[in-house]
Parts: sequence; structure tokens; C-alpha cells
Amino acid sequence: MNRLTPTPFSHRLLRTTGDLTAAVVAFFLAFFVRIELRVPFTQFLLPAERIRFFYREWWIIALAQLLTLYFFGFYDPPRGSVGTEQVRRLLAATSLEGVMLAGFYFLTDREFPRSVLLLFVAFNFLLLWLFRWAVETSYRPPLRRVVLVGCGAAARELAGKIASQGSQSIEVAGHVPAPDEPLEGLSAPPPALGPCLGTVEDLPALLSSGKIDDLILAGSARPWQTRLLDRLASEGEATGNVLLLPGPIESLIGRMRYRWVDDLPLIEVVRQSEWRINRPLKRWMDLVGATALSLLTLPLLLLGMVVVKASSAGPVFFRQERVGLGRKPFPVWKLRTMRQDAEKETGEVLAAKDDPRLTPTGSFLRRYRLDELPQLWNVLAGSMSLVGPRPERPGFVERYLAEIPGYAERFSVPPGLTGLAQVNGDYHSSAENKLRYDLAYIANWSPWLDLAILLRTVKIVLTSRGV
Repeated sequence: MNRLTPTPFSHRLLRTTGDLTAAVVAFFLAFFVRIELRVPFTQFLLPAERIRFFYREWWIIALAQLLTLYFFGFYDPPRGSVGTEQVRRLLAATSLEGVMLAGFYFLTDREFPRSVLLLFVAFNFLLLWLFRWAVETSYRPPLRRVVLVGCGAAARELAGKIASQGSQSIEVAGHVPAPDEPLEGLSAPPPALGPCLGTVEDLPALLSSGKIDDLILAGSARPWQTRLLDRLASEGEATGNVLLLPGPIESLIGRMRYRWVDDLPLIEVVRQSEWRINRPLKRWMDLVGATALSLLTLPLLLLGMVVVKASSAGPVFFRQERVGLGRKPFPVWKLRTMRQDAEKETGEVLAAKDDPRLTPTGSFLRRYRLDELPQLWNVLAGSMSLVGPRPERPGFVERYLAEIPGYAERFSVPPGLTGLAQVNGDYHSSAENKLRYDLAYIANWSPWLDLAILLRTVKIVLTSRGV
């Protein structure tokens, strides 16, 4: 199911109810088996009166189930059929849930039969897998046929993503050239765009005919406006705002700040965004959060250092120059995941999936973002924030500034350890797509948005997804 087609409430309710039921049933089965059957590695049957633990503790088990599955991304929109990846995540989620429950009972000094907890993990995994397999294989979201208005790079990228996902809920029915698009190269659009369905004038008739469900406006923005914003961003921090007299489309976009000249609405194209106004608050959040995270993740950092040192020759830490606020360079620190002199022959290149330059443990460290832990030092030093656009290397920045309109605007805020692009995009998402999220973050910053991104980052780490 694609995020363009929201999951119906009834389907979400079914999944939540099924997960709670699986937890309670697995918990009861664990007690039943221990009371009625001899289990390996146990000497005696559990006394029947111990069933009181079930009636006393079931709600704790149910709550732990919901929290664990949430942070492992099981309440996000599904991204395909049930497969080995979902089995792996279910196994990791149920195992971690068991460890968390064991820690809870130990720290609270509550009496609880340990063998029941082990059986619960096994039954819980089996019931969850069977339930989700049944739900995901039986549910088919309604197909929505969309028309892309535009034939440029943005439209082609979007069409390619829809086609490559093999989505059963979205189908590109065709495309219509945007009125302001150049005509060259449009005579032979890629197959993913589908057939040309006419002009913009034909779209109302297409919608009313019921042959298509949605229009996606993917034409290019007015280039002179984007170039102006690039210049303003490149020339330092502005003290004023840029205002836009909106058309009907801009007026319908949610959550925008308006000013009025008599009865004309003007949209603030954010230059003095909320994060600038509340910069001391954001810095205080960074210091408190980075200090707490540094203490909590210290054992993981030490473990990562040992792993790096034992698995390959070379230093434990890797220093690299990145570009930050105001396009000023600064050094970032990471746990080394590639062999020494990995770019000696190639120069600056982006990491690829199954990159041959990775050390034996580099893929694992990257998968769970353990290599990024030293960047908490950058947050404490002030060169980075906990949340913001990810910092890029100087060579890539120069290239993107020349190729991507609006790219300079992302340097108006400090770079972040995580960001909106990291919790919404994919690992190999294009620089253009990351910029869309970065600019949306800059325009809509609030302390609650930062907190939401940090919580979703936990899910991304646990599910090994994201950028």
C-alpha cells in the first residue's frame, strides 16, 4: 500500500486489535503450556494457582506489544507483501519485547515465572506472523488511477518510483504536459509516464468521467523565483521576509503564514522561520538531548569502537569535512566503516548498497546508525543540531548548488544528526527529493516537529530503513 492512498481506519483498527489479541492469547498459552505440559529445561509443572499472574499482568503485556510494534514500524503504511524482511522485523520486535519485559520485572522486583516469558515470546511471534500474513494477503486497497501533470524531471522521477514499487494501489494512467514546460524531449516520454491524455484543458473532463481518481501536479516551478531565493540564501542571513501573492493552488496548501494588504493575502516565503526566532530554545534542546543520548549510548559507542578495531586495520574514528550553517565547513566524526583510503582512487563518491569499500562490520554499523554516534560531539560543540538537514561534503554541495534550484536555502539552518528526509525518504533518495523535505522542515519548524522526528528516528533505526 502506498502512502498516497491512506490506510482505512477499519484496517488500522483491525491490525491494532489483532496485535493486542495476539499478545493476550500468547500470554495465556504460555501459562497453559507451563501448567499442563512438561517443557524442556524445566523440572516441574507450574502450579495452577500461578495463573493469577496472567489476570494481574495481561495489560502490561498488551501495552508493551503496542509500543514495541509501533517503534518497529508495524503501524506505518505497508510497503509490500509479507516477506523475509517483515519476518526479520517481527522476530527482532518480539525478542526485544521479551528483553524489555524481563528488564521491567527485574527492575521493579516483581515476581514472575521466567519460563512463561520465554514461551510468550515464541507464541507471540508465531501468532503475529500468522495474523499479519492473513491480513496483508487478503486485503487489497482500492486501485487509484492518477494523471501526472508535467513531463519534466520531477514527473519522470515520480512515475519511476510508482512503477518500481510495484504498487497495487496506484497506477499512472497517463500524463499531460504542463503549459509552461519546454517542448523538447516531450515527444518520446518514458513508458512510466504512460500515454499523453491531452492538454490541461482536458483534465476536468477526465476527472468527471471517473476514468481517473487523482491529479498530481509535477510541473516545474517558476525558475526566476527559485533563483531569487538561491541568491538571498547565498548572500547571508536576511533580516526581512519574502512575500508571495498566491494563486488558487498556493491558497489551498495547508499550514502557511499569511499577511494581508487590504484584502489581498500574501504568503510568507519563510526567511525568518520559527527556528530563528526560537534559536535559544532549539540550542537548549540540543544540549539536553545530546547529553542524555551520549550517556545512554555510551555502551553502544564503546562496543562499536571494539568492533571497528577488531575487524579491520586502521583508526577507530573517521574525520570528514562537511558543509554546515551559512555554507561554512566543519569536521564531523564517525566510526570508520570503510577501509583506509577508500576514496584514494575514486575521489568523492556516494556510498552504494553493498559497497565493496565497507569493512566486514561496516554494513552492520551503518544499518543501525551506530557509526553516527560520534556526531553527538558535533551537536554538543554547536556545529550541528539534533534535527536538521543532513550535512553534505563540499564537492557534492558545489555540484548540487549548480544543478538543483533552491539548494542554497538548506544552509540557512544548522545541519542535523537526523532530519525529515531521514525519516521519510529512502537510503538512496535523490538530492532533489531530500531537498523537498529539508525545505518543508525549515518552513514548519517547531519543538514538537523536532520531537516527532527524533521518535520516528528510533523506528527508522530499529527497522533499518530511511536515508
